[in-house]
Amino acid sequence: MTESNRGGARKGAGRTPLDDALRKKGHKIYLLQNEFNYINKYGMGTSFSEKVVEILLVELERRKC
Repeated sequence: MTESNRGGARKGAGRTPLDDALRKKGHKIYLLQNEFNYINKYGMGTSFSEKVVEILLVELERRKC
């Protein structure tokens, strides 16, 4: 076995590791309950994280103009 747990035990086995720049990283934010509720109500996506990202990207695009 190799030192890294990425991939599999055999050479070439398992998933190709993602580049660090493409890997999603966790971030902690603090929200009031009503902000949490608004995100769940108006965000588009299946998970809370997807909803937050969608709202952020839409707002960032709007502010760039």
